[in-house]
Amino acid sequence: MTMDQFLLHAVVSEAASRLVEHEVLRVVSLGRSRYVLRFTTPSRDNLLLCVRPDLPRLHLLGARRLDEEPPDRFAAWLDQELAGAVLASLTKRPWDRVVEMRFRLRDREGGAVERCLVFELLGRSANLFLLDARGVVLGYCRDLRSEFRTPTAGVRYQPPPGRETLDGIPVGPEAIDVARDRFGGARGFLEKVSPLFARDLDAAAADAAAAERRLAALLEATRSDAWSPVVYSVRPLHEMSEGEVPGRNDLLVSPLPLLAPPRPGNESVGDGGPRLASTAFDSPSAATEAGFGLLERLRDFKDLRDHHEALVRREIERLATLTGKLEDELGRARASDRYRRLGEALLAGLSRARVEGDTAVVPDPYDAAGAPMTVPIDPALPLPENARLLFERYKKGKRGVITIEKRLQAVRRRLQEWRALAGPAADTRTPEDLDRLRDEMARLGLVHATRAPKSTRAVRPKEEPTRVRRHTSPDGLSILVGRSGQENDTLTFRVASPWDFWLHAADRPGAHVIVRNPQRLKALPERTLKLAAEIAAYHSGARQESRVDVHYTQRKHVHKKKGMPSGQVLLRRFRTIQATPRLPTSSVEDV
Repeated sequence: MTMDQFLLHAVVSEAASRLVEHEVLRVVSLGRSRYVLRFTTPSRDNLLLCVRPDLPRLHLLGARRLDEEPPDRFAAWLDQELAGAVLASLTKRPWDRVVEMRFRLRDREGGAVERCLVFELLGRSANLFLLDARGVVLGYCRDLRSEFRTPTAGVRYQPPPGRETLDGIPVGPEAIDVARDRFGGARGFLEKVSPLFARDLDAAAADAAAAERRLAALLEATRSDAWSPVVYSVRPLHEMSEGEVPGRNDLLVSPLPLLAPPRPGNESVGDGGPRLASTAFDSPSAATEAGFGLLERLRDFKDLRDHHEALVRREIERLATLTGKLEDELGRARASDRYRRLGEALLAGLSRARVEGDTAVVPDPYDAAGAPMTVPIDPALPLPENARLLFERYKKGKRGVITIEKRLQAVRRRLQEWRALAGPAADTRTPEDLDRLRDEMARLGLVHATRAPKSTRAVRPKEEPTRVRRHTSPDGLSILVGRSGQENDTLTFRVASPWDFWLHAADRPGAHVIVRNPQRLKALPERTLKLAAEIAAYHSGARQESRVDVHYTQRKHVHKKKGMPSGQVLLRRFRTIQATPRLPTSSVEDV
């Protein structure tokens, strides 16, 4: 969904009337390529600039608490450039989705400086440019690599091409004569500048005269800013929630009521049938925020749901592949009796053996007629030594059967548990469903990254990870503790060795705990394991509980798939121990 030309004009006019000649307090980030210019207006207005490719938009947010995110590089730089600047003008290029914001400010020496922030709302090529007084690009938000738009700093800004046929057309009722002469009438002009209202004319079966009257009403509203914005949705806005994915025309924002609102899911409509529900708003920005904000929320939830469903699907595929490999290994291990028979035949037929290259032909002791048997050998070794090696392979295979059967049983059980999550993952419809799914995934060993409550999120630059805490166990082993998602990733995947031991509180956000294992022990000493588990429980969301389940495994069984947030990992194999959350009385060192 993109902003209609007339809707964008209405929003820009509304924002200009409230923001021009006011100072920018700061520039903040809301994440996902969304930036907010906070102004020092009496009503503390906020201007949202969303460069998200699938939902580029611009509108006022009004004074309220925002869920700010740590600023990305562009947001931090733009804040340095525009904080304290006064908005001199806010305009939209005629018949184009390009908005220009001109600012004036003082430099350190007190001289006047001009800046221009250009917002191109061009779908997948949407971008923000900051220009100097000469129109030279100082910086931009998105580093695009396309034939259509490839931004470059240090060169003069060039508007996007493709709108030359609209040059010189006034934004007002005077455009009717030009539309008639250049595009053959109102319908041809609207097809070029506003697909929303062009489709509306087709749906309403408007003739040429009706189409011209409709265009005249739109142009008059553009000149007088007399808008009556409406959001059309497949169901009333207040009834729509996460889990729904509106179709292409199931959610529309229009600056004026449509003549023939479309049917749900249809490009065009005829007579009869249900129409989209309509919700009127007092201002273009309020309508834009309601419509686009809802669609963004629904899409974000769908992306999150799809992410977790993909995690479940990939884990099922991994475990199914592992099951097949273990079944093959078990088959080979069970066939180890063949090596015992070959070894016995070789020992029994030493005196009659005939060596032919890398094989020895001996009588089959299990065949009454003494039929010849071919035994593979290493010709560099004596035949008794070859027999000994065959018996060793037999013994190894018999031992492997027990080990592989146990592991195969555990993998099959985990595969069954993950397959049981496939249905709930596909049927996730609400945030509560997603939370339950995440809890089940955590129970099966997937450690989710800690998500701070929205109310505690603060706008601040990303800090360098704090130093890792180190304890020493009674057995002299080092215990390292991380306390943030980024620090946990660094500790687990850059500091820890594959044979080190890894601990984390089960089903709770918390620190990754690493126990150094330079001697490559197969199991931790009991006192060290207990202490490390208590530390992991203490540095978790379960600190106030009396007993906490703690997962532990070797670092080589901890993995991270591409796209996982900081601190989130997947355990391939683990055990669980109960521990009381507490820290040792000994001192803590920084590393």
